[in-house]
Amino acid sequence: MTLRDALQDAYTWGADHGTLVLVAAIAIPLVGALAAQLGKGGRTDADGRAIASVVIGLGVIAMLGEIVALHLAHAYFDTGVLDADIRLVVAPIACLASSLVAIRWVFPLGELRGARMARDLALLFAGCWALVWFFSMFQGWSIMFYGRFVELLVMLAIAGWYLRKLFKRTFA
Repeated sequence: MTLRDALQDAYTWGADHGTLVLVAAIAIPLVGALAAQLGKGGRTDADGRAIASVVIGLGVIAMLGEIVALHLAHAYFDTGVLDADIRLVVAPIACLASSLVAIRWVFPLGELRGARMARDLALLFAGCWALVWFFSMFQGWSIMFYGRFVELLVMLAIAGWYLRKLFKRTFA
């Protein structure tokens, strides 16, 4: 069995059980929020916060998994998001959204490490995407940039500093 066969078999299994995957993607964060509410009821709310961070982390991991799967589908299988089963495309988005909404009912999201990490990951992804777009403007040795070269270097230095700061804050 090759890796291509394993990935195609995994997608086939997911497409066959798409409704179950979608229901689980919504139900798991709701059960996690209930567990966080129960953990909050103790002497300290540290257990509830830990459970809430895990639930949000699960939603983030599901979303990152979808991004990787879509990249693999585009790069190696010559397919895209429009060719995928809608239930499998919506499931990670629903998992992240339901985890954020459900945990918000239990704790303020600003107090949770998992929510701050999700925000930082989203900003890091958007910043890296913008930097890749910026470098895609290079055409040979020239760039479609209207300004001085010093301004270009200053903008790249600021973007690099900010992305480095986000990377350290996210993965520290």
